[in-house]
Amino acid sequence: MTEVMSEQTEKERYIRAYGAMMLSRTLDKKIMTAQRQGRVGFYTPSIGQEAAQVGMSMAMDKDDVFFQYYRDLALMIHRGVPIELIINQILGNAQDEAKGRQMPSHLLARDYNFMSVQSPVATNLPLAVGAAYASKYMNENKIFVASFGEGSSSTPDFHAALNMAAVFNLPVLFFCENNGLAISLPVEKQTKVEIWKKADAYGMLGIKADGNNVIETFKAAREAVTHIKEGKGPVLLEVRCYRMGPHSSSDDPTKYNADIVKEGSERDPIIVTEELLKGLGFLNEEQIAMIRSESNRIVNEKFEQMEKIPPPDKETLFDDVYSELNWILREQKGEIL
Repeated sequence: MTEVMSEQTEKERYIRAYGAMMLSRTLDKKIMTAQRQGRVGFYTPSIGQEAAQVGMSMAMDKDDVFFQYYRDLALMIHRGVPIELIINQILGNAQDEAKGRQMPSHLLARDYNFMSVQSPVATNLPLAVGAAYASKYMNENKIFVASFGEGSSSTPDFHAALNMAAVFNLPVLFFCENNGLAISLPVEKQTKVEIWKKADAYGMLGIKADGNNVIETFKAAREAVTHIKEGKGPVLLEVRCYRMGPHSSSDDPTKYNADIVKEGSERDPIIVTEELLKGLGFLNEEQIAMIRSESNRIVNEKFEQMEKIPPPDKETLFDDVYSELNWILREQKGEIL
């Protein structure tokens, strides 16, 4: 993973990274449009954080495990999670792995090592630490990634998770996607110091990177992975990025944010990545146009197909509660079906 790549391999790696970013951006916009039209109930877009997520993902191995938060669409796409699986969960249809029980954007993909998202922020961090403890006990060679927004650093779970991971020297990468806003609260009103520096208090390595730069984030994440793989303990990696829009489909960022990054501007990570890769000779305008067009085609076709799938059967309400239904559930099931 850390070996020097040939020019061709490096080129292919970055083109794939850009493709995942563009597919994520296109799907995000499609879902938000569908939500405004009443076709989706709720959504938390990842627009603006694509380079941060993909850059980190590039450094990870296929067996590593992710305890992601609710704004990690580009991360999932880059890890190979099919967009059909994602759209089914957003719609809560009969093919949804969660059987329509999760809020849209609280995604899971067990076959791709993505755990289920919870609503309360930072609750995934102790879960990642616990899983890492078990994995170390079993002598597995995995890294457990816990991703979160900077607002999560204001919670008790954040501190408890970092402390335990450091004390037991666990293979955890704490990945802070700092977009500057915990819904509407600026990071400057949450903490006096930069988040990556909090690692010092727990005796672990802290790293900071420009989350708008996919190459810089990849290199920083690779440094973190090497540190963890060498048995030197967990890492807190903070990447600074932008949330280019609302916290969720229920939010109006114009009420509190006078500096919203516009799509297509020089601060848009898609544009930043295009310029970086054009400068390296990895992409040209024709390729960019083709990738954008293909992303639109895939998203539109898949969304149309998934919307035709009916909702889950009512009988599934009683699945996964007990191994055998008790008399109360049997009675309720008889009333409903």
